[in-house]
Amino acid sequence: MPELPEVETTKRGIEPYISNQSIKKILVRNNKLRIPFNKNLAKEITNIEISDIKRRAKYIIVDFANGYSIVIHLGMTGNLRVSKKIKYLKHDHIIFYLSSGNVLIYNDVRRFGLIQIYRTDESFFLLDNNGPDPFEKEANADYLFNKIKKSTASIKSILLNHKVISGIGNIYASEILFATNISPTRLGKDVSYDECKKILQESKKILSKAIKAGGTTLNDYFNAESKPGYFKIQLKVYGRDGQKCSKCESNISKITQSNRSTYFCKESQN
Repeated sequence: MPELPEVETTKRGIEPYISNQSIKKILVRNNKLRIPFNKNLAKEITNIEISDIKRRAKYIIVDFANGYSIVIHLGMTGNLRVSKKIKYLKHDHIIFYLSSGNVLIYNDVRRFGLIQIYRTDESFFLLDNNGPDPFEKEANADYLFNKIKKSTASIKSILLNHKVISGIGNIYASEILFATNISPTRLGKDVSYDECKKILQESKKILSKAIKAGGTTLNDYFNAESKPGYFKIQLKVYGRDGQKCSKCESNISKITQSNRSTYFCKESQN
């Protein structure tokens, strides 16, 4: 699943091509998405200038000058690409024809993503259900510590809980905990204030590096220019079970937590 760096990379990739443009026409080729595209509102964003594009957690938001917005979630396998040529691929589901002559194409093999039109001032229920991501001011040590100080959930599952901290997915949760020397099995209530501070610091460092590298490619993620991300070569623990830990001579372990794979070093993380 595209995580925060992949979504930010996609947002930055399409931004130069859609900023200050307008959508002339929308073609829905397949509307069997996680939530069907509400094309009945298409007229509200047609021929209206795009005023802003931003990211909130793992969502891309496109604002229009008339007070409407589009929210986009890439799901498990979704991607956006901008093209001058209208050459449809098998899983190109929604096509936005731009005033520049380019087209913005939403492709999603497994169709777990979504695109929805909504009134900007009314927001969107899935956006409202997210906690701050590590780059937001609200995500400080006081906030995180107070959220988890009584929790009996593992710190790994807490980092994956978008209601607490949004944008951190399975790959980066393992990497962040390795960088902080915290075991993924440690309970939230056993994580100190200083460790909360360190988690957020390392989150920003690791996510920033991943954004700079273009995201992480494992199976299906491609950025807005259909190029894979390259952060995988910098991963310290994820997918490296059985290999030597970079901090000690122990091997990286793999366990399952909440049906998700977790990678860590039993010796250097406690």
